[in-house]
Amino acid sequence: MLLLCNLGRWVVKILWGNAVNAWRLFEFSIAVVVALVQFFRRQGFRSAFRVTTLQVYFTGLEAMPFLGLLSLLLGFVVIAQSLPQFQGVGAHALIGQILVISIVRELGPIITAMVVITRSGSAMATEMATNRISGQVEALEAMGIDVFHFLVVPRVLGCMISMFCMIVFFDIIALVGGFLVASTKLTMPFTLYLQYIFASLAPLDLYLSLSKGLLFGVIIALFSCYHGLRARRAIYEVPMVARSGVIQAMFFVFVSSAAISALFYWI
Repeated sequence: MLLLCNLGRWVVKILWGNAVNAWRLFEFSIAVVVALVQFFRRQGFRSAFRVTTLQVYFTGLEAMPFLGLLSLLLGFVVIAQSLPQFQGVGAHALIGQILVISIVRELGPIITAMVVITRSGSAMATEMATNRISGQVEALEAMGIDVFHFLVVPRVLGCMISMFCMIVFFDIIALVGGFLVASTKLTMPFTLYLQYIFASLAPLDLYLSLSKGLLFGVIIALFSCYHGLRARRAIYEVPMVARSGVIQAMFFVFVSSAAISALFYWI
């Protein structure tokens, strides 16, 4: 009986803690949206905009070499693995559909988001936690500087811009990787390869891929900054909040990607 009581208290404690965290995240998100609407009209815009450009540089430009190599290999592998399966059913015509379905629709946004989360999301959470623990957040508030305007919104905008550009870059390089296989195995000219790609690429595919990028950018920055600012006065909390931000950002990226795909392609 005592074991059941303790188990019940543990379950209630977890449910209550999750409910409180969800409500705090909701309040945090509303504050970010309000600050985002007022971002271009607030004083200190130049300083905040500089933070945005630095975030774009760190999140997007510095990750381009690794992302380019990853997307090139992925496009190469997808076509190399698919061609033997469709040799007898018109592999030429199916190349465009394979790349659009696998790369443009799903893998491009997802893999780009994973790169940003593991590289920039953890860094943002760590930076926010360090600022909180070192007292820099309180110092900004004491000077009358809005923390959301100066710290959070620039990183949200930076992640959105970076994700948008990185997905376009990822898709282009992945298509190049696919062409390397198609030109070798099928002796397919580049013009014919592009015809198959554009014949399979609907405007909805491109729109949803880029929309996912913008949404994933918001999710990554939002969860990273939220968990980072949850740290208090102990240095050991820094890796803990960074881990929480990464895990929750990954979870919601996959959930939102599945929900968007199901909404537009199945319904």
